[in-house]
Amino acid sequence: IVFADFFIMNLILWVKGSSAAIPFGTLVAILAMWFGISVPLTFVGAYFGFKEKPIEHPVRTNQIPRQIPEQSFFTKPLPGIIMGGILPFGCIFIQLFFILNSI
Repeated sequence: IVFADFFIMNLILWVKGSSAAIPFGTLVAILAMWFGISVPLTFVGAYFGFKEKPIEHPVRTNQIPRQIPEQSFFTKPLPGIIMGGILPFGCIFIQLFFILNSI
């Protein structure tokens, strides 16, 4: 999909006569490198990955369920929302406020 978007963008640049357009030969070379290097390496990696034995857990899990401890104040949703969203937004807002006021 990314290559298709890149090709369409480059096609528009060709039509407009822009100097930013990549030559067609270079575009074909990039596509050939992708199909000639990346795609075969993906299949080779998948082949060797499926030949390996599955990963085993390093320890046995206990069948007796443990009691879950009470959550601390910082693991509850409201403090997480404040620290994860409002606090960084407030810092960036204040910095942008002073930067844009100085302009």
